[in-house]
Amino acid sequence: MVSAARTGALLLNWRRADLTLRCLHDLLAVPDEAMRILVIDNGSGADEVAALQRGVDEANAAGSVHRVELAALPDNRGFTGGMNHGIAWANAAALPFVLVLNNDLRLPPDFLRPLVGVLVNDVGVGAVGPTVLHPDGTVWAEGGRRAFVPNGLLLSRHGCLPTPREHGPEAVGFLPCACVLFRTEAVVAVGGFDDAYFMYWEDVDLCERLAARTFRIVWLPWVRVEHAAGQSSGGGRSPVRKFLMACNTVRYLRAHGTVAGWCAWLCCDVLAWPLTLLSGPRAAVAKWQGMWAGVRGHRAGAADVARLMPH
Repeated sequence: MVSAARTGALLLNWRRADLTLRCLHDLLAVPDEAMRILVIDNGSGADEVAALQRGVDEANAAGSVHRVELAALPDNRGFTGGMNHGIAWANAAALPFVLVLNNDLRLPPDFLRPLVGVLVNDVGVGAVGPTVLHPDGTVWAEGGRRAFVPNGLLLSRHGCLPTPREHGPEAVGFLPCACVLFRTEAVVAVGGFDDAYFMYWEDVDLCERLAARTFRIVWLPWVRVEHAAGQSSGGGRSPVRKFLMACNTVRYLRAHGTVAGWCAWLCCDVLAWPLTLLSGPRAAVAKWQGMWAGVRGHRAGAADVARLMPH
């Protein structure tokens, strides 16, 4: 018998209802852990909302153990604003766990129960996440940490074969929020995602604030999901991603930067910027603009996305 829902799953959409509904279908196929699922549209427009509503209605009519709702936000509030709306919803519903998801994931039916089990059995864990794979089976991330690299962030084992499933759980610096199960009470206590980041670096900031409250951030090697990264933002080399990542790298450094962090940014981002031209001139210019926008204290937002990705 499936127990009552204790997880609120947050599935954020922006102009990709096809991906969102595909991921929703994966969630509905989870047989052993009931969820309340909130599909959140970030101001994508009437056609997208209508497509999502049809999908939600069909899911509920099918008689699944999961209950699905739609929240259609009037504007693009970024990953942070959309997910903060969902976290408040989960908290109001007294759901002890909240699952943050990107809509370009493929999820196996057995992915959720082990994540829930960690939070149930260890109250010292504030967030737990799986191995996240590229579609080709190589690793996108097994957690991550800050490092002396471009953008200051290193996704563990990125591009490598995954760690064997028999490897024990491991504490990590942060979990990229493509797929993370948080303890709702802990996230609410630290104020949720910082809206000033809009998108990118918000996961690092949140995990570090949880760690400051003595919560551990844990990666599980025996749970694996698939992630086609950057579908809503146009891909990893898109101008919008380059701008937002560059801007928020400096935002983070302005708030929490060390001498080593600033040196890494100067060497790996500013001085090495000409290498970005290999990604194309538009991406390179967007990164340059993002770096100096960050230096000026610019707060990234929907206007930047509209300018760099207008259609």
